[in-house]
Order: sequence, then structure tokens, then C-alpha cells
Amino acid sequence: MVRKNKLPETSVTMKKTLTWCFLLMLLMQAGSAISNEEIEIEVLPAATGVMEKTGTFLPLDTTFINENAQSVSLREIINKPTLLLPVYYTCPQICSFDMANLAIALQQTSISPENFNVITLSFNHRETAEDAARTKKNYTSMLENQFPTENWHFLTGQYDNIKKVTDAIGYTFKPAEDGLFLHPSALVAIGSDGKIIKYVYGSFVSGDVDLALSEAEKGTPATSIKRFLAYCLSGEVKQNKTVFFVLKTSVIVLLCIGGYFLYKTLRRKDDDTTSSS
Repeated sequence: MVRKNKLPETSVTMKKTLTWCFLLMLLMQAGSAISNEEIEIEVLPAATGVMEKTGTFLPLDTTFINENAQSVSLREIINKPTLLLPVYYTCPQICSFDMANLAIALQQTSISPENFNVITLSFNHRETAEDAARTKKNYTSMLENQFPTENWHFLTGQYDNIKKVTDAIGYTFKPAEDGLFLHPSALVAIGSDGKIIKYVYGSFVSGDVDLALSEAEKGTPATSIKRFLAYCLSGEVKQNKTVFFVLKTSVIVLLCIGGYFLYKTLRRKDDDTTSSS
């Protein structure tokens, strides 16, 4: 019988000691990330996000004011596949990136721009046609001449009409005390009959936008691949701290779970080594 060398007891003890030191270091590091800030937990009074409603329809008779200060209904605009982007024009954060990314995607699209429309809808009922016109000028200037800028509509409207549309697409937002909004980032592809076809998230790359438009042309609702659902955090410090607190707490929980399984794995190896010697 071959006799296996017994692992020295000091080696086993050293492994256990190093494991516990590693776990303690992770916990201390994660804990310090939280303790470095005085976090005041505040329960957000309303949820924000996107609840996809593919296969349902937009209220096409809802009216808005376009960038030319003209009253238009969604039915007048959505007469072919349409991209709908909810934003607010005075947003200092992610809305600007969304509109810029959409402009880049429109410039790079392989689909003829004559075959679809684009709607950017402000969910801030206090914004005006002047805000819409200024925003349209900024972002259509990024487009090349072959894209018809009249196919990109910038709308404002009354609160009730805005809510009809955002509720129809499952898009929720929440005003903050500082006048900004906490809201998600999502682009919605609409069929020519007003049916909600697909949601696009992330940076609105041209391939994703082209695919959404192609599916809107077919009129068949499609499942969205949620690469990334970005949120626009307002400048209200307490609300942002709440979000960050939840994220940091989640990190600590994951570290604890990972550390526990690491310790159990090393301990099992030590037990097997001891029993086989």
C-alpha cells in the first residue's frame, strides 16, 4: 500500500488563516465604501422603469405640439414604422446622449430614411415648442443631408396626453424636487398601425435600430434583448444616495456569498487531504 504524505498541520492552519484574512479584508473594504459617506436612506415614493407592452397600441388620436408650434396627432405622424424616444429637452444628463446616439444611428442606418419616422416626445409638460425647436436644431445638425429632417418630429404636450402615451408604452418617470426627473432610457419601435413592436435599450447602436425598424415594418411584436437599461439620476442628492446605497449593499452581499463558498471549498480540500493521509 502506497502511503500518502500527510499535509503538515501548519499548512492547513495557514490556509484557513489566509482565507479568513481574505474574507475580512473584503468586508472591511466594502464596508468602508459605505461608511465614507453619510447615507440618508429615503424611500422613493414612485417606481420608474419600463414595463414592455409589445402587441398593444398607442392612443393615436392623442394630440401634441410640434417644433413648429403646430398641433398634430400621433395618427398624422405614425403612417409608417416609427421610432419613439421619450426624453425631456432640458435634461442635463442621459437624454442628451440618447438623442445624440439616435442621431448617429439614423445617419448609419441601412434602411431608407423615407421609410420611417422618428418622434422625440418630451414628458416634461412645462417644456414648449421653443424648447423642441432648439433641441431639433441641435441634433438634426448631426445628420447628413440625405436624411430628411422633417421625418424627425420633436413634440411637447399637456400632462394628460403625455401620460396616455407613456402609460401605453409602460414608461414611468418621476419628477424630483430640483426640477429634474428620474427616468429610464428606452427607444420604442412602433408599427404603421400604432402597434408597439419592440423596445431598444443601451446606446441605440445602428444594428439594433435597423432590426427594430425591420420588425416594425413586418408588424409582428418581437422580444427585446435587454442589454442595458440606463437610468437618469436627478441632481437630488438624497435620492441618488439611496440608489447607491442599494447597489453597495448588493455588492457586500455578493462578496459575502462568494467568500463563504471559497472558504467551504478550501476547507473541503483540507478535510479530504487529512482523511486520505
